[in-house]
Amino acid sequence: MNNDLNTIWQVSQKVLSSKIDEEVILMSIEADSYFGLDPIASHIWYLLSQKPSTVNELVQFLMEEYEVEEDTCRMDVQTLIDDMSARKLIFQVD
Repeated sequence: MNNDLNTIWQVSQKVLSSKIDEEVILMSIEADSYFGLDPIASHIWYLLSQKPSTVNELVQFLMEEYEVEEDTCRMDVQTLIDDMSARKLIFQVD
Protein backbone atom coordinates (compact mmCIF):
# COMPACT_ATOMS: atom_id res chain seq x y z
CA MET A 1 0.00 0.00 0.00
CA ASN A 2 1.40 3.35 -1.05
CA ASN A 3 -0.13 6.31 0.79
CA ASP A 4 1.99 8.91 -1.01
CA LEU A 5 -0.73 10.96 -2.68
CA ASN A 6 1.81 12.41 -5.10
CA THR A 7 2.88 9.05 -6.55
CA ILE A 8 2.06 9.00 -10.26
CA TRP A 9 0.17 5.92 -11.46
CA GLN A 10 -0.43 4.57 -14.95
CA VAL A 11 -2.14 1.52 -16.42
CA SER A 12 -0.10 -1.54 -17.27
CA GLN A 13 0.41 -2.28 -20.94
CA LYS A 14 -0.03 -5.95 -20.00
CA VAL A 15 -3.73 -5.38 -19.22
CA LEU A 16 -6.40 -5.51 -21.90
CA SER A 17 -9.58 -3.53 -21.34
CA SER A 18 -12.99 -3.35 -22.94
CA LYS A 19 -15.86 -1.01 -22.14
CA ILE A 20 -19.33 -2.52 -21.87
CA ASP A 21 -22.00 0.11 -21.21
CA GLU A 22 -20.65 2.13 -18.26
CA GLU A 23 -18.34 -0.59 -16.97
CA VAL A 24 -14.85 -1.72 -17.95
CA ILE A 25 -13.74 -5.34 -18.03
CA LEU A 26 -10.00 -5.92 -17.58
CA MET A 27 -7.98 -8.97 -18.59
CA SER A 28 -4.62 -9.28 -16.88
CA ILE A 29 -2.21 -11.21 -19.06
CA GLU A 30 0.20 -11.66 -16.12
CA ALA A 31 -2.44 -12.91 -13.68
CA ASP A 32 -4.50 -14.67 -16.38
CA SER A 33 -7.57 -13.17 -14.67
CA TYR A 34 -10.58 -11.02 -15.51
CA PHE A 35 -11.67 -8.04 -13.44
CA GLY A 36 -14.88 -6.03 -13.68
CA LEU A 37 -14.93 -2.37 -12.66
CA ASP A 38 -18.02 -0.51 -11.55
CA PRO A 39 -18.82 2.80 -13.31
CA ILE A 40 -16.72 4.98 -10.96
CA ALA A 41 -13.73 2.63 -11.01
CA SER A 42 -14.15 2.45 -14.80
CA HIS A 43 -13.97 6.24 -14.92
CA ILE A 44 -10.74 6.18 -12.91
CA TRP A 45 -9.34 3.50 -15.25
CA TYR A 46 -10.22 5.72 -18.23
CA LEU A 47 -8.51 8.72 -16.62
CA LEU A 48 -5.36 6.72 -15.92
CA SER A 49 -5.45 5.34 -19.48
CA GLN A 50 -5.48 8.89 -20.85
CA LYS A 51 -2.80 10.33 -18.57
CA PRO A 52 -0.74 8.97 -15.68
CA SER A 53 -2.07 10.69 -12.55
CA THR A 54 -1.69 11.01 -8.80
CA VAL A 55 -4.38 10.14 -6.28
CA ASN A 56 -4.74 13.90 -5.65
CA GLU A 57 -5.37 14.58 -9.35
CA LEU A 58 -7.93 11.79 -9.54
CA VAL A 59 -9.71 13.03 -6.41
CA GLN A 60 -9.87 16.59 -7.75
CA PHE A 61 -11.32 15.43 -11.06
CA LEU A 62 -13.89 13.14 -9.41
CA MET A 63 -15.00 15.87 -7.02
CA GLU A 64 -15.75 18.08 -10.03
CA GLU A 65 -17.81 15.29 -11.62
CA TYR A 66 -19.62 13.78 -8.62
CA GLU A 67 -21.14 14.97 -5.35
CA VAL A 68 -18.87 13.32 -2.80
CA GLU A 69 -17.07 14.35 0.38
CA GLU A 70 -13.35 14.86 -0.23
CA ASP A 71 -12.25 12.50 2.57
CA THR A 72 -14.56 9.75 1.32
CA CYS A 73 -13.42 10.25 -2.26
CA ARG A 74 -9.75 10.20 -1.30
CA MET A 75 -10.15 7.04 0.79
CA ASP A 76 -12.10 5.26 -1.98
CA VAL A 77 -9.63 6.28 -4.69
CA GLN A 78 -6.65 5.20 -2.55
CA THR A 79 -8.31 1.83 -1.84
CA LEU A 80 -8.91 1.27 -5.56
CA ILE A 81 -5.35 2.32 -6.44
CA ASP A 82 -3.96 -0.04 -3.79
CA ASP A 83 -6.09 -2.91 -5.10
CA MET A 84 -5.24 -2.31 -8.76
CA SER A 85 -1.56 -1.96 -7.89
CA ALA A 86 -1.56 -5.22 -5.90
CA ARG A 87 -3.14 -6.97 -8.90
CA LYS A 88 -0.50 -5.41 -11.21
CA LEU A 89 -3.17 -3.60 -13.25
CA ILE A 90 -1.41 -0.28 -12.69
CA PHE A 91 2.11 0.70 -11.68
CA GLN A 92 4.07 3.65 -10.34
CA VAL A 93 5.78 5.96 -12.78
CA ASP A 94 9.38 6.69 -11.84
